[in-house]
Amino acid sequence: MSSKYQIVADESMPGVDKLFGDIANITYINGRKITNSALIESRADALLCRSITKVNQSLLKNTSVKFVGTATIGTDHLDCKWLNKRAIQWSNAAGCNAAAVAQYVLSAVSYWCLEKNKSLTELTVGIVGAGNVGTELSRCLSYLGVKFLLCDPPLNDAGDPRQFVSLSAIMQCDVVTLHVPLTLEGPHKTQYLMGAKELALLHNNQLLINASRGAVINNHELEQYLPSANSAQVILDVFEDEPNISATLLSMCLLSTPHIAGHTLEGKLRGSWMVYQAFCRCFSVDIQYQESFLYPEKNQLNKPAHDLENLLIQLYDIRLDSNSLKTIPNEHLAEQFDQLRKNATQLASGITRRDYSGWLLPQAVAGLA
Repeated sequence: MSSKYQIVADESMPGVDKLFGDIANITYINGRKITNSALIESRADALLCRSITKVNQSLLKNTSVKFVGTATIGTDHLDCKWLNKRAIQWSNAAGCNAAAVAQYVLSAVSYWCLEKNKSLTELTVGIVGAGNVGTELSRCLSYLGVKFLLCDPPLNDAGDPRQFVSLSAIMQCDVVTLHVPLTLEGPHKTQYLMGAKELALLHNNQLLINASRGAVINNHELEQYLPSANSAQVILDVFEDEPNISATLLSMCLLSTPHIAGHTLEGKLRGSWMVYQAFCRCFSVDIQYQESFLYPEKNQLNKPAHDLENLLIQLYDIRLDSNSLKTIPNEHLAEQFDQLRKNATQLASGITRRDYSGWLLPQAVAGLA
């Protein structure tokens, strides 16, 4: 390579300097402000982004971009058909934050258990979506001795050997947690998978969690449902129309967080590393770094809690992220939503949020790593 590549990257992607600094000149831009003119002016060979950047013909027309890498599991923000037609290589980071989202769900359910005076191990958890995240969550629940059911019609149709149940069976579980991609068409589309009809099947001794995409639940119908006397409690990490989310819906949720379920240090760095690997393959560049190169020493608990629920919250206290979002004045909500996302790995407690593998774990939960 006679000269460096030109890269435009979302400013919230960590580790990009370490991974790409030797081979590229990097222009950092807020993900919502990456424009066609910026890509043209920078003569970008590659775009590194996250889910807030809509990558389509409008963004990439007349640019020199040959590669798009998104450091996220989902691809609904990419116009993959158009990219393929234009022979622009693209890559996502499937599975990069599966461990982080599983941790988020365990902390969310633990908080609900403490509020309801329940034990985690007495519950049945219904997992909708058995891809990378759903599979990791089921592994953690199995280790902890928590019963779970899986629902994934596309995988069931594809011959996945696991035992699946219907969505109606899932709706009878103590906890219903959503981990599906956002799909807008087809026999198993997930847009508005949960609407008024499905929500009416839930009752006030259940918990519904959405840590997938906002439009998997019809937010307007959820807002109408929640004031009812028999409504389930809801924990949302994702909303429709982010960052312009409904302040009313936010206030109705037991916990609400700013789309940060997957934002552990490992989850974000792993996403950047997976994009780096795909970039190197695209441009026939030797891979110089391994994933472990990016990680600091592990976190350590000084005084681990004795009960499971409080121990899981010690490892990730979801209440801190929820309080940070819920206390924002309505007029600043959209602006601060993105700011909280950007700084999500730095918790209010001063501890960096890590995957379970980023902790020196007590014996009681050592198998989660």
